Amino acid sequence: MSKSRPVKFYILTVLMMLISVFLVACGDNTATPVPATTAAPTKAATTAAATTAAATTSATTTAAAATTTAAAATTVAAATTGAATSTAPLVIGMINSRTGALAGYGKMVDDSWPAAIEYFTKGTGKIAGREVKLVVEDDAGDANKAVEAARKLVQQDKAEILVGTVSSAAAIQVAAVNEKELKKIFIVDPAADQSVTGAAFNKYTFRTARNTDQDAAAGAPYAVELASKKNKKIAHIYQDYAFGQGANVAWKEIATKTAGIQWTEVAVPLTATDYTPYIQKVLDAAPDVLVLNWAGATAIKLFQQMKDNDIYSKMALVSPIGDAKATVKSQGDTVIGAVGVGIYWHQFPKNAENDFLVKYYKEKYNTFPDVFDTSGMNLVSAINSALTKTNGDTDPEKLITVMEGMSFPSAKGTLTFRKEDHQALQPMYLVEMTKDTTGTFGFPVPKLLKELSAQESAPPIRRK
Repeated sequence: MSKSRPVKFYILTVLMMLISVFLVACGDNTATPVPATTAAPTKAATTAAATTAAATTSATTTAAAATTTAAAATTVAAATTGAATSTAPLVIGMINSRTGALAGYGKMVDDSWPAAIEYFTKGTGKIAGREVKLVVEDDAGDANKAVEAARKLVQQDKAEILVGTVSSAAAIQVAAVNEKELKKIFIVDPAADQSVTGAAFNKYTFRTARNTDQDAAAGAPYAVELASKKNKKIAHIYQDYAFGQGANVAWKEIATKTAGIQWTEVAVPLTATDYTPYIQKVLDAAPDVLVLNWAGATAIKLFQQMKDNDIYSKMALVSPIGDAKATVKSQGDTVIGAVGVGIYWHQFPKNAENDFLVKYYKEKYNTFPDVFDTSGMNLVSAINSALTKTNGDTDPEKLITVMEGMSFPSAKGTLTFRKEDHQALQPMYLVEMTKDTTGTFGFPVPKLLKELSAQESAPPIRRK
């Protein structure tokens, strides 16, 4: 009997340690939450396992093997639990244009973000159990500043996902640096140049915004229809940078498929302050239709000079309809009768998301949501849908898997990330500008002529 006591003691000791290890593995870890990307739980569990194994080296070989097996199971369980139940804040880094010529659009993104958080998190402020922490950096519409902002957001602020920005040139540069250095999911909105999801495509970039190809799909056929009734002459005036250049490719590509269409390009440098020489080039071409692609506050001066040169009475205008509160308002009644591409007008979509957005803007800002006030809804919905599927895990490879082909709701309707190029397919509108007979707005308002489905407005796949 005296010889059996040490054996029993050792066995009892081993059993108690095994139970202790098991309890550590199953314990409530909410008191010390960690991000899904951290390896801390695995390291801790491994250390505990090593300690347990060291403490039982004098036990029998069978007991030691059992301890090792339990320790391995603990390591796996701890790692899995940490990824799935992390309550650490979800840091989202936004690159936005709060100053500069595109600041008006940036404000729309800022204003719409809290509405989207309110709606898609049901007032909790949490996505997949993680409190959303938004960190914003102003790029002033400058590509170099946007790149530095992206680096700061990821490297200093520890952003797990990047979103933004307004400038297409900035979005392209951020996407390139992100692919090489930062390697985070980057969701683009409202930048619209086709090359973001085309020639400059990389696997980390997704876009919830529409692109210039989708504008052209809605508007170019109508421009051709109008021109074909006369001399088949179309002129295009646009800003000479990524957005305008991409728009020119898209509209020209569709228009010139029709035999006999003559296409005149008038590219305006971003540094130009007097647009009269460029307007004169349009007049010299004597087009039947003028296509216009322009972004930012400088549009107001352009439209005034177009009025001064009597452009509106000499040719039809077909253009994406910009922000109503500034751009459309600045044109006044001269645009009545013009047909254009509607990106978003708050009276068109019929869905719960849009109803909420309209109500939120009325109550919060005493106004209506404008052309890019859907950006926040687009971005938050995409993130919410994706992270719900990954249980809050922001690992880029896991997110790419779930986001490719993913559909998600927004104020415009259902958006779908096309697997091939990560461009969000979405409805588009062909509209006619009409007089505001209600006195509600004080400027011409769009009347819906045709809604193009996400499939009808789907752009060509341009990625290399």
